[in-house]
Amino acid sequence: MRFALLAVTIFAWSGVVLGQRGERDNTIRECFGKVADVFFVLDSSSSIYVEDYREVLKFVSQVVTRFDVSRDDTRLGALTFSDDFQLGFDLDRFRSKGEVLASINERTLPYRTGVTNTDLAIRNVRQDSVFRPDITKVMVVITDGGSRSPGATRREADLARQAGFHMVVVGVGQYLDEQEWRIIASDPDNDYIFNITNFNFLDSLRDALPRRICLMPPIIIGGECQVEENADLLFLSAPNGINDALDVIKELTGSFRSRERLHVGYLMQACQGEIVDRGFEGPDRYCDRFGDALSQDGETYVNLVSELRRKATSMREDRVANQVAVLFIDDQSMRENRFGILQEARNAEQFDGITNIVVDLGVRNYSNFVDGMTSGRENVIIYQDQGFQQNVQSILDRICEYVSFSFEEEIIPS
Repeated sequence: MRFALLAVTIFAWSGVVLGQRGERDNTIRECFGKVADVFFVLDSSSSIYVEDYREVLKFVSQVVTRFDVSRDDTRLGALTFSDDFQLGFDLDRFRSKGEVLASINERTLPYRTGVTNTDLAIRNVRQDSVFRPDITKVMVVITDGGSRSPGATRREADLARQAGFHMVVVGVGQYLDEQEWRIIASDPDNDYIFNITNFNFLDSLRDALPRRICLMPPIIIGGECQVEENADLLFLSAPNGINDALDVIKELTGSFRSRERLHVGYLMQACQGEIVDRGFEGPDRYCDRFGDALSQDGETYVNLVSELRRKATSMREDRVANQVAVLFIDDQSMRENRFGILQEARNAEQFDGITNIVVDLGVRNYSNFVDGMTSGRENVIIYQDQGFQQNVQSILDRICEYVSFSFEEEIIPS
């Protein structure tokens, strides 16, 4: 009797081991032991035919089999969306690959029909408190594009990237909108957009997509910036944005180590234009926010960017340094001379080698012009969509990418 019981126990344990091994049989090499939280965001609006949506579910199942799923390694979540979203399962619900696979079906992730409110789905995932800190976080948005509110979709995707998410787009369907794929996806597009024009071809990505995800590093938000190269920082704001700009700059002052490598210029009417702040002592010594502000006209911001370019040229005469400009742009400036601002900002990058980081202080109707002021969309910070400390941290993260190779906590661009 004891022998029989022992045999049954061994057989049962062998079954568990074999079951675990079976789940790992399809795991690709790059994904073994990968610590990541991956969330699938599935478009089930009316522009996605129900037959095609079923192909999407099959595809997600194929991709899931390639991950090393466990509570400690890769965790998976999924929702479906149209007018609203419906959570299928969150990241902390299942412990094994088999449990995840059993839940990828139309009962858990139903076909919804309706309009395409992509922004609501992205926001829900971004705000999910279940994501683990300081690991690889990925949203996989499977959609044909063409959301109901492209501006809101852009804003939510930007906030997700700033919060440390890798944004992957699998473009599928009958009504393809590649422009929207690009505003959702992280840069470079070739690494983050997978264009499938026929749902029957989705299985061609079953290895390529998980392999790409498993090679993505964590995006660590936060930490001080260790400056290991000479750098020139140039802060610019028209009168309408000076108070916000000075608040941010003052907060940034204590965020750098080896500040002696930093030389700072302030291009604002409240500051002494010819002074170079060597060692980034801070704006209080050089700027007076309570001084008399000059009236703003249509050329003010263009003139400031032109002055910034001249200032950068002068600073390059003293030493070799990376040059980064933080441009605080307000709605009035953009309304009055957006074409001139765009051209001069582009000239600063293309002809002077300056990297532009643009802080949008509430530009309402010209987001495409704001994006065009910098060569990297990740360098646009939407100021009004975040709290003050998060704004400061987002700006610091972008600056640190260009002035240092080493960080107090490693910061990796999205």
